[in-house]
Amino acid sequence: MQNVLRIQGAKWGLLGGLSLALVACGGGLPTPQASDQPTVQTISGKVSGWQGEGRVAVSGLPGASSSVHTDGSFTLTLPGEAELTKQSLPIAEIAGNLDCLGSVQSSAPDARAFTLMSLDVKDGAGSRQTSAMTGSKPGLLSRRVNVRVWLYSDGATQLRGTMDCAKILSIPQISTLPVTVAVNVQPGWNVIELNIQASANILAQVSGSGTMANSTAGDAQTTFRTTQELQAQVAF
Repeated sequence: MQNVLRIQGAKWGLLGGLSLALVACGGGLPTPQASDQPTVQTISGKVSGWQGEGRVAVSGLPGASSSVHTDGSFTLTLPGEAELTKQSLPIAEIAGNLDCLGSVQSSAPDARAFTLMSLDVKDGAGSRQTSAMTGSKPGLLSRRVNVRVWLYSDGATQLRGTMDCAKILSIPQISTLPVTVAVNVQPGWNVIELNIQASANILAQVSGSGTMANSTAGDAQTTFRTTQELQAQVAF
């Protein structure tokens, strides 16, 4: 199974009417420019709810795994180009690797890429899939969801466009979820963030917006949690 961005089974009752209004980038693509954010070689993470002993691993890449400390923290060395050769896709096709529909424009169409967000976890509580995602409640009727992605590319490029990422949330009531992409990619592992903001009114009508762009997180520690834990964070 390829590593795709997947948040399975999320069911936010009040988010049934969620519609995301996004502004897509238009016009031609400029010459590739390096992102102002450095690439990374490791993921510094912490598994929420960790119990006992075990490991985290990248599904489909046997060499990409790490032991985990008793507090749930770990440092995973990201695989190199040789390990990703058979797993990578043309970078303009990353929508499918992100479990999204559509495609993005790449200023370097020959570049190849691999995306990582989910990690397989096995500890004293059993096996489960976790993702680098966090929900918050900045207000009584507002919610935010942040999903962190690690994107490997073998060349510099700029990605622009709009993808339908409804499957990322897997909410049956949402048939389309447009996400505007504006990412500057360097060779190596880039840290990318998908941010969704939603707000509800007293009639239970919800509206929001989402973007995918370069992250400023760098190699800062990231918490990996299950879909059920995310639901608890954002329930209205």
